[in-house]
Amino acid sequence: MIQPKPFKFACPKCGYSKVVKPKSDVLNPLDMMGACPKCKTKMERKELNVFDNITSIFR
Repeated sequence: MIQPKPFKFACPKCGYSKVVKPKSDVLNPLDMMGACPKCKTKMERKELNVFDNITSIFR
């Protein structure tokens, strides 16, 4: 089994973000975010940048 790459959900309105690191290729419904917990705006899925990749190692 190949572990999927981590990705990030980011809110375009307030800037809240969360890095998701799936343990398998089967996603848990809790891994999918619909709305921002702060401002209730729809979250966007984004690829990780260099800084996110480095900080995700320590989470």
